Amino acid sequence: MATNKSAANKRLLYSLVGEGHGAAASSVVIDRIREGFRWTDAQRYQESFQIKDKLFAKIIGVSDRTLTRTRRNKTSLDPIASDRLYRTAKVLALAVDFFEDLPRAVSWLQREQPGLDGKIPLALLDTEPGTQAVETLLSQLEYGVLP
Repeated sequence: MATNKSAANKRLLYSLVGEGHGAAASSVVIDRIREGFRWTDAQRYQESFQIKDKLFAKIIGVSDRTLTRTRRNKTSLDPIASDRLYRTAKVLALAVDFFEDLPRAVSWLQREQPGLDGKIPLALLDTEPGTQAVETLLSQLEYGVLP
């Protein structure tokens, strides 16, 4: 059963970030971000990866009240929130690729990391520099370079 849930979470993750490469795949993702991710996708993502409302709102750049209103009305995220959700999903996909296990990747993203000055990776994903720092650390770990 856990395997089925893990597979479903991976499908959700890659449905947000896209699995292909190149201009055509990028174009599809760009269009989805500009249209805004559906609330149901955002909510499934949040619940699947156990991100609390306050942190999820911060990551996607909305207030707690806006998150509550979006949930209640089941409206799509705006393009900015969708872009931030995409950024988070992309980092999670990198972590899943590195750890080869979704629960381990989520756990790593939710714990303080020495390579990030003791900060929690998930809490850094609300900014581009924070996202780049997490991506850099994952790349360093992948290639065996200790920070």
